[in-house]
Amino acid sequence: MDLPHELAAGDIYFSPLLLVLVMATMASWITVALLNKTRLSRFIAFPSITFMAITLFYVIAIDSLFLRF
Repeated sequence: MDLPHELAAGDIYFSPLLLVLVMATMASWITVALLNKTRLSRFIAFPSITFMAITLFYVIAIDSLFLRF
């Protein structure tokens, strides 16, 4: 399968890494909102580090399963 090295939105070219980071951040926000809604976030000691870890998890998952950069 031929993977794209750049993505285009109109006349603007950008790296697939940017799209993966945006998608991972949005997925992390949704995950954290669900954790807050179900009150599971009260068991998390460092919320900001946990958010970064969840974002990194999504970046790796999206990279390996959906869009490689």
